[in-house]
Amino acid sequence: MTKRRAILGVLMAIALGGCATTGASPSQGSDDPFKVVNKETFAFNKHLDKGLIKPTAEAYVDVVPLPLRRGVSDVFANLGDIEVIINESLQGRWWPVLSESARLLVNSTLGLLGVVDVATPMGLLAHQADFGETLAVWGVRSGPYIVLPLFGPSDVRDGFGLGVDTYTNPTTYLASSAAMWGAYTAQLIDTRSHYLHQGFLIEMAAGGQEYTFVRDAFWQKRRNLIRSRRAKD
Repeated sequence: MTKRRAILGVLMAIALGGCATTGASPSQGSDDPFKVVNKETFAFNKHLDKGLIKPTAEAYVDVVPLPLRRGVSDVFANLGDIEVIINESLQGRWWPVLSESARLLVNSTLGLLGVVDVATPMGLLAHQADFGETLAVWGVRSGPYIVLPLFGPSDVRDGFGLGVDTYTNPTTYLASSAAMWGAYTAQLIDTRSHYLHQGFLIEMAAGGQEYTFVRDAFWQKRRNLIRSRRAKD
């Protein structure tokens, strides 16, 4: 769903944690020319998460029964299939387009607008694709590492892609701004609720170097994803 759930897992646990180009290893630090600003944003995100987002997600888990929470997650996942279909089409991956289209149709009808995921048991497995990935497939370089307020780890290419992906999210087109922001907030809290215990594990693994740990984890995961995509072309 939009948005890179595995990466969101890292950034939520920590934060909720023309384009310049480089081919250097992220461990050398040359992919992070905005480090001073990035670290400030990282700290802001972490404080925001600790003071507001994580407590809200914890209260959500405590108050809302699991079946209802699962239904909320499935609804947002169903909406996210639209983004996947568009980006898989732009990448010319027609089998995933057909599979995701069938998945969207089944879950939106038999699944009661996505409240129940009936497509997965039928063998229609979910895919992931976003516009940052599409740009990479098209040959656009990543640009330097950046930390986005609220959204966390990214790079220039993926930050731009994230902005474009908002236009594929039906939530963006709700009639009132209050409804739109309410839906976005619900999606944020729902996503954060899936990663309540990872912050402590990351702190332990990072050994006091959380910023560097999250940055390098982002680079490694994102670059491996792009390589795997190109290998399939």
